This record gives sequence, C-alpha cells and structure tokens, in this order.
Amino acid sequence: MKYISSISVDISSNDVETSEVVNEKLERELQLEMSKIGVKSTITNVTGDDIVISSFVSEDKIEEVNNIVFKLLYKHAEGFEDLNGVSNDPETAGEGVSYALSKTPSEYGDSIIIGFDTYCGESFVNEAALFVEEIGKKFGYDSSSSVSDTPTKIPGIGYSGVSTDDPVVVITLENVKDLKKITGMIYGGLLGFENVYFVKRGSPTNILPPGVIYTMTAFLNGNAIDLYDGIKRKNNLL
Repeated sequence: MKYISSISVDISSNDVETSEVVNEKLERELQLEMSKIGVKSTITNVTGDDIVISSFVSEDKIEEVNNIVFKLLYKHAEGFEDLNGVSNDPETAGEGVSYALSKTPSEYGDSIIIGFDTYCGESFVNEAALFVEEIGKKFGYDSSSSVSDTPTKIPGIGYSGVSTDDPVVVITLENVKDLKKITGMIYGGLLGFENVYFVKRGSPTNILPPGVIYTMTAFLNGNAIDLYDGIKRKNNLL
C-alpha cells in the first residue's frame, strides 16, 4: 500500500509570509535527498507563513521520509516554534507540525492537499478543516486531517500537541476525474464559513484578523499544481 504523507509547518521568521529563498533551497535539497530513495516529494502548498511538504511513499518508507523532511526543515528554518513543539513524549508535546496521512490506490498518487494558515482564527480553523476532511471521506478514496483532540504521533518524528494549529488535509483520489468535483465542493462549501479565504499559492496573510486563508493543490505523480487559477476560472471569478 502507498500513501500520501503531508507535513505542514511554519519555519518563517514572521507571522505573515514565507521566504522564497528558503523555500527554493529546501526544495532543491528535498529533491536531492528523496531521489536517493526513490520517493516523489515536493513543497505542495505555501500558505501565509506555512509550507506543506507532501510525499508519495510506500508504507515501509514513511518513517524514513518523515525523518528526512524534519531534518531538512530544521536545517533551513528561520523560525523554530513549530519544530521545537515536537516531542518524543506526548505529554510534553506542544504546538508542533501538522501531519496528515492518507492511503492512495493510484499508481501516480493522485491527491488534493489543502493547507490552512490562520491569524487569530484558531477558534474556527479546525472546523473548516474537518468540513473539508468530511468531503474527502464521502467523495474521495481516503481523507485525513491533522486536527486531533489528542497528541498526534508522527512516524519518524515524534508527537505534536493538541495546540497545533494551521491544519493540513490530504484527500486521495481513485480517479483523477474526481478532482474537479471535490475541489468545487470544497471551494463552494468554505464560502459559507465567515472569514475563511481561498488564496493563491505563496500569498501572505493579508487579511483583516481574525481570519483564515487556505490553498488547494493537486499532487499528481509528484507534481504540485496550484488550483487557485483553475477554480477561479471555472467559476468565472477572474
């Protein structure tokens, strides 16, 4: 069985946006390290000050891949709050990295990755993420989110505490043709959430707090496709 493993983290020096230079260095080294073990992995989402690294991985390599990703994040980080929130003991785990893992039936790992970032929107961001996860469970092949009311065990890394925010959702697809339907439902459904905004990959958190921004990415055969322009065009909103 193969999986899509996604790690969302804030390694930025500020609370608004990421560093393009850091992201480029991280992506280059990520490709180098993952090519050595035959795994397809990339930065799929850049949302406010958070990035998501997603990997198409076999079950026996999940721990190894996550450990490589975590070490690379530490190497290139400008901010360490999320990374330092991870602990080997669930009792001492704090606000750490967000993690989601979903089974994939596709030989290409066809999936949708939804990354959230919040500015003073911690009280409602999890509700939005769980809403998206439920759409994935009903219409996708498998769906998971990082939202949990207990410390989350991340294979190869440790535990993240319940205070972890900025969730990530992974929805895998049995058929890539389902992508349009599922992303349309996510976009339309989240319009009903107050102060939740769909943004283009790389957008800073330029909103009136409290608020939440999110990005949607198609992760297909190791390639990341930002879905903002496609969804906006489909809905005649450009």
